[in-house]
Amino acid sequence: MKSKTIEYNKTTKQITLNSYTDGFLENSIDITDKVMTLALEKLYDEYDLDLGDELCITKKEELKTTKFELKK
Repeated sequence: MKSKTIEYNKTTKQITLNSYTDGFLENSIDITDKVMTLALEKLYDEYDLDLGDELCITKKEELKTTKFELKK
């Protein structure tokens, strides 16, 4: 049985598109840059930001959450 997954590996810090056959990895393609670019474009669109606007992302350890701070 064939399947495809998108996975994030915390050790390698990569987002990969993986193909499996019967549970065995056949192929893995690093798509980290493409995914990050698309995510940033979506954030800029969602918050109506223009080129040159700042997007600051901070993580508060005590809350274990990610905070997005937008500056226009």
